[in-house]
Parts: sequence; C-alpha cells; structure tokens
Amino acid sequence: MAISSLQSAGLVDVKISKGKSYSDDLTLAFALDSGYLECMKVMLVSMAKNGVLCDCPIAIYTDDEDLFEDPVIKLVADKKVLISGTKKEIIYSLAKNNVKRPEKSNWNRGTFLKWSVFEPQLTNRLLFLDVDMLVLNQLDHLLNMYPDKPLVTSPQFQQSLKEGSVSGNLHNMLNGKFDSKHIKRINSGMMLVNSDFLSNDFFSEITSFAGASMAIHEQGHLSNYFSKKSNLLGMAPSTYNFQDSYLRLLTGETYKNILNDIAVLHYAGSDKPWKNENEALLSYASIALWHEYKGYAQNVLKYC
Repeated sequence: MAISSLQSAGLVDVKISKGKSYSDDLTLAFALDSGYLECMKVMLVSMAKNGVLCDCPIAIYTDDEDLFEDPVIKLVADKKVLISGTKKEIIYSLAKNNVKRPEKSNWNRGTFLKWSVFEPQLTNRLLFLDVDMLVLNQLDHLLNMYPDKPLVTSPQFQQSLKEGSVSGNLHNMLNGKFDSKHIKRINSGMMLVNSDFLSNDFFSEITSFAGASMAIHEQGHLSNYFSKKSNLLGMAPSTYNFQDSYLRLLTGETYKNILNDIAVLHYAGSDKPWKNENEALLSYASIALWHEYKGYAQNVLKYC
C-alpha cells in the first residue's frame, strides 16, 4: 500500500527518492472525515511528486465510517481505524467540555481525533500530519534531529511575530530560532511520535490531563502538558510546519525565498485554498501552488 500504490494504480508518477527509506521504521498517520478527502489527496500527491516517504505504511483515523468507502483510502491505507466506544466518548467529551470555545465542538472533535494515534503501531515511530498541508521537500533532518525525544513537533505561530521585523521573525522560525513565547506553544499539525508515546497508557494519561483542565483548543492542552515536561519534547524548525497565513505577510523576493525553503506548508486557519478561489487569494504563490498540485492530482481525485 503506501503512497507508492498511487503509481502502481497508474494515478500519479512517484519521484524516486535518493535518501534513506523509512518504510520499516515509520508509519504515516492522518485523522480526518470525508469533508477533508480532497485536500488529503492533494497532499498525498505532493508527497508523491517530491518523493517524500512514499513507501511508509499509512494509518488513517476517523469517526466517519463513510471515509473508508473511498477507493483512494482503500488503495493507500494499511491501517484504518474507526474511532468508537470509550475512546470516542473520551474525545467527544474533551471537544465539548474542556475547551474554551464549546460552540466549535464539531471542529474541536476533529482536532482531538489526532490523539487516537497514541496507541501501539507496527513501527517504532509515527509521523502525524494534518491534511491541510503540502509536503514540498525531504523530511530526513526532522526524522533524525531528536532521536531521544518521545514527541517532536513545531510551535504555533504567535501574533507577536507581526511586531518588529516580520521578515526577520519568520526567518528565525524557519530556522528553529524561537523566542520564549514560541518555545512554549505547540502546533499539533505535525507530530513525530516515538515508541514511548505510542501506547494506550499515554492516551489515557494525556486525555486524563486534558479532562481535568481547560484550554483554548486541543493543542493548548498539549502545550500545557509539556510545559512541565519539556525534557520529553523536541521543537523542530518551522520549515516542517510553516503556517501559510503568516507567509502572506511578506512580499517580493523575501516571500519567494522563504516559500522555497519550506518543507511542509500548512494552510492553517480559515482561508483554505480549496474553499476560497477569489482572485486576491490566488495572487499568492503559496495558494497557486496548492492549485498546481490539485492539477497533478486530477487522476487521483477522479479515481473510483
């Protein structure tokens, strides 16, 4: 299975990677419902076209049973998990009762789904990625930079980045130079999880912690948990989780240079390229890039 199965089915050409194969060591994981299928497929094609982790087994987590009827999901997924029973009750309860914006409970539920990856896997490590992303460059450095940390992630971009030199601040984030605010705030859109946390015990521990407190959102609970356990957390450079809405603060060559250096581009926030095709948004190269990959994905999107 894996991303390489898209080529086996004649749907997209997979670039041959000259780097190390992680297929025996690493599971790729995604959590979504049917509403995010299109952007997930475009993301998978971005990985195929750039030759990134195309032979790794794939695990997909959902609370939407219709998702597993999709032919592309059937083609690529090695492990399909329909969240149910006690685990589903825990996630739904956290989404409704332990965030400061309960009116967004449906959205909250979708983000808490990613905590389901904290369970035993067939590999020693797992790389979770949100599906509102493009993967543009190799991830070898990310996979090797913190071998002894149970969890590796990147910071949530803060409003303070808009103060002072925006260009300088974003370059610092890109290269892993974080100020005191960023080093404390997790964005869970990318999580590299080692075997210590691939357990039912850790799922119980993190959900119990969240159930006894309040946070602004799911990743706020993770930030609070690791604030007193920083020895267990590695913060990777933001090239591996660069939030597009902040990239749009830049112009000209600075914008292009940073975009060229991004490994994982994250379309976090409400302005999703697949939901909004107004001309102002399409003028950004990062938005046009998503539509370019959608073009590459036409066979995948039509596959049935």
